[in-house]
Amino acid sequence: MKILYWLRNDLRLHDNEVLAALPAHTEALLPVYCFDPVALGPDPYLGLPRTGPHRLPFLLDSLADLQRRYAALGSGVHFAIGRPEDVLPVLVQQLDLGAVWTSTEHTTEEEEAEDVLTGALTALPGPPVPLRRFETLTLLHPADLPIAVRNLPLSFSKFRFDVASKAVPRAPLPVPSRLPSLPTGFAPAPLPTAEALAVALDLPVPTRPVPDRRSALPALGGGETAALARLHDYAVDRHLIGRYDDTRNELLGEAFSTKFSPWLANGSLSARQVWAAIDAYDAVHGARSKGAMQLRLELLWRDYFRLLAERTGPDFFRWRGLREQQPKASAPDRAAFDRWTQGRTGNAFVDANMRELAATGFMSNRGRQNAASYLIHDLHQDWRWGAAWFEHQLIDHDPASNWGNWKYIAGTGTDVRDTAFDVAQQAKRYDPKGSYVRTWMR
Repeated sequence: MKILYWLRNDLRLHDNEVLAALPAHTEALLPVYCFDPVALGPDPYLGLPRTGPHRLPFLLDSLADLQRRYAALGSGVHFAIGRPEDVLPVLVQQLDLGAVWTSTEHTTEEEEAEDVLTGALTALPGPPVPLRRFETLTLLHPADLPIAVRNLPLSFSKFRFDVASKAVPRAPLPVPSRLPSLPTGFAPAPLPTAEALAVALDLPVPTRPVPDRRSALPALGGGETAALARLHDYAVDRHLIGRYDDTRNELLGEAFSTKFSPWLANGSLSARQVWAAIDAYDAVHGARSKGAMQLRLELLWRDYFRLLAERTGPDFFRWRGLREQQPKASAPDRAAFDRWTQGRTGNAFVDANMRELAATGFMSNRGRQNAASYLIHDLHQDWRWGAAWFEHQLIDHDPASNWGNWKYIAGTGTDVRDTAFDVAQQAKRYDPKGSYVRTWMR
């Protein structure tokens, strides 16, 4: 059997359900990563590249690392520029491949891409070429939940206690010792540069951001190698899991939170691998610490947003509320919005966070909530503009987590309560000495 593996946000060897399912008699495996013009191109709200100046270099670093790791196991990665439904069927025909395997996604556009590819494969002459989907992105395997995803409750608390508590995360799958070879005679295309992608897709030529010494991100770069190094350093070398609950709302320094999110977002790190690290920490340190419990809770939130996006479909991204809430009135003002993006609103706490985002592609969870609340409830702007700006800027953008959190702050998610933040009070509580503001406003 000869298989095409469509790589997406599963850029790793560890805990990879696709690789674990390969039959021992697999004749050839062709891993392919498509630089999709939709994922890289302009968003519908601001017209900015969805994969912006911070995430694109991180993605390219991650793919370069993946290429090296695949090569070490006797395989490789083919890089293509174009829509998957255009690129992959051509390869299937040229190389006489019998199936396409991929990691399934849970958000609308990504699910639609799977359906369109299925149609393109079905239209090929000859025997049918199936698209087989695998679950590699969630902590809890949807097949292990006590309910169908379509019945997911519109409440995180109910999900946590009535659904997640009845499912156990699977143990991470091991790294394969060897991978099937590439199809005979096939020479994979090399990883393109950011400049080459810009030219091919008619996008602005990106400028790689200059590293900022104030950044809270660890200086490890993209890819599975860096992800596992960070996990080991955080959980094993420095035992930081135990203090996570005490530090997670801080704003400065790489150790106040895990910073796993960039690698989790593109699949260089598995959520189950993180969960297993928490289990190992608990096994060594005895009773569950508050830090371990809080970190588990954050992983469940990540799962909930993914499953909620699948359950609600396009409504997850729309203006209206999931419980039919009426969004607060907005007064679109692009000048006011631009001042927010530039960190020039006049609110020092919000501005400091927005400047950190622009400089590094990262912002603390506390900062994200306050910046979002200020845009929506103080500046009265469209929450979707904010979500699109974060998608452009964040190094750790994940559509379910980003848009789910924005929808929550806008009061159009699962919660019907007022979700406005008192930003002034938040600044006093979380930056009482003004250290964070001084760091980013000078």
